[in-house]
Amino acid sequence: MKNDLNSDLYEWPDLAFHHYCLQMYRLNRGTYNTIDQWLFDNGYPEIKRRRKMIILFLERMVKMQAEEGRKFLSFGKGNLIVELSRFAAEHHRHARSVLAAY
Repeated sequence: MKNDLNSDLYEWPDLAFHHYCLQMYRLNRGTYNTIDQWLFDNGYPEIKRRRKMIILFLERMVKMQAEEGRKFLSFGKGNLIVELSRFAAEHHRHARSVLAAY
């Protein structure tokens, strides 16, 4: 996240956090809710951790899509869940390798 803004961003009320995502990533409420619910259902029940993952996911997608020449974040039919699954698998693999180093 850009300069990790303020860590209290993750503690903002849901509507304020969504508005941040809307302004920064042009993420509509339905897509935001889908990402949030998917992360909750797939091992991220803590709100702060889940919101950090949302920002990491959105930053990754913005970077990937910019490399493809896209100006706006879009997922297309069915691709959001595919991308979330890839992201979570890669993040989980990275977390395990970091833990293995200790």
